[in-house]
Amino acid sequence: MNTKYIFNPFYSLRNDIKRVLLCNSSVFKVPLNIAEDEILSLIHPVFAIVFSFFNGQISLKDNLTKISNMFNLPKDDAYNFIKPFLENEKRVGIEYDNNFFEFPKLILLDNSKFDFPIRKLDPINYFIEGKLDFETYRLYNDPSSLSLLVNTLCATDCIYCYVDRKIKTGCKIPFARLKELIEEAKNIGVVNFDISGTEIFLYKHWADLIAELLKNGYYPYLSTKIPLDENNIIKLKKIGINNLQLSIDTVIEKEAKIVNRIKKIEGYFDKMYKTLRNLEIHGFNVVVNVVLTRYNCSENGILQLLTKLSEFSNIEKVTLNPAEISLGCSSKEFDDFKNSTIEIKIIESLINKTKQKFKFNLALAGYLEKSDLDGDFDTKKEKYNKRSLCSANNYQMCILNDGNVTICEELYWNENFIIGNVLTHSIKEIWQSDKAIKLASLKRDDFSDKSLCKTCYSFENCRLGKGVCWSNVIAAYGKENWDFPSPECPYAPKPYFSMHHD
Repeated sequence: MNTKYIFNPFYSLRNDIKRVLLCNSSVFKVPLNIAEDEILSLIHPVFAIVFSFFNGQISLKDNLTKISNMFNLPKDDAYNFIKPFLENEKRVGIEYDNNFFEFPKLILLDNSKFDFPIRKLDPINYFIEGKLDFETYRLYNDPSSLSLLVNTLCATDCIYCYVDRKIKTGCKIPFARLKELIEEAKNIGVVNFDISGTEIFLYKHWADLIAELLKNGYYPYLSTKIPLDENNIIKLKKIGINNLQLSIDTVIEKEAKIVNRIKKIEGYFDKMYKTLRNLEIHGFNVVVNVVLTRYNCSENGILQLLTKLSEFSNIEKVTLNPAEISLGCSSKEFDDFKNSTIEIKIIESLINKTKQKFKFNLALAGYLEKSDLDGDFDTKKEKYNKRSLCSANNYQMCILNDGNVTICEELYWNENFIIGNVLTHSIKEIWQSDKAIKLASLKRDDFSDKSLCKTCYSFENCRLGKGVCWSNVIAAYGKENWDFPSPECPYAPKPYFSMHHD
């Protein structure tokens, strides 16, 4: 009873008007031995109130006294309520107030084993009056995740690029305004504020932007195709960055000319190898992302790449990603560069045969197969019902480099999904705007007569539930048919445009 428990620092609580949001805290990487990643749960406020007492400095005995006094409970009942969360090694399911709630592992930790700083959580912040709501997916107050498209510029012109390359511009948002947005995000409880887009290191204020994010507790996931000189690597280190993703699709020059269309190929690979060596010298953890097309998927070419990468001790993971359709390329372009399913299966076999030879983790990312869209009705229905929640406009939105805000970075300037502009409105105002709320609660009358969704008996459960991936819909049926069903829906028409690997 004298143990001093702490509410796991890798989890956070946020009042969301009609419920409390339990999510991960803002860190670059969640240590999976003491917390779970990708947590986003709606919980009853009573749990948040109780968890907030455990700051790491007060004994369990004293906290039970506080809890029993606050809720007018016998101490034994207070203990029985909190017991399932004490260093719980597995997820916990609790039924409370006629609702079922699931919690991640290790909610309350014995702080003597970790010596975490005191958590300053005030139980008063989680008292909620009125009717509670655990059914609505969309967050009421504010988004939990923001991304910033810094620019649409790049040092390469990859054939598979998902960025809308019709608009090639730098960042038009004044840096002073970006600072205000980052501070606002912190003040309203946004958990993640990330940098997306093409090339962060082509933004003139990149160092200041990263430093500002770190100062406010955000840890951006940085990715680049640009070889970095040692001075910039040292600058990154001083700012507080220790992790970086490099995008390297091939080490064969003739392949890079086709796939990446690098303007100045001479010396590019030597500069990239020097970048890797300097990152190793300065203690960076590196992951490498490889996008596969029909032009860079030979077994010999992939082995050359993996062998070269194995020369560097700081590479933690290499992921091979079959290029997918996006709004940045046409269906014809996708057909020209996409891998066949046979090619991908050969690569998968190669990975399984060789991954033990490398010190880094080697993985093949998921990809869309013909069977995902052409399966029998019952199989498609079962799979579709198990789909993930679309995060766009439910808990995240994206700030474009001209200030416009879209619900998803892959939708860019599609006017159907622009919900505001940060040059004239705050994050909170945009999230709670009429356009954003309407888009999250579309009615049948908002759909065209061409869309099967308009008359579907599952409309409410589907559209107001997990929703659909809007970018997939547009990729499958075209911009003018943005309100069509998801191509994975068992009732959906066959995609008008190529989407899958044959």
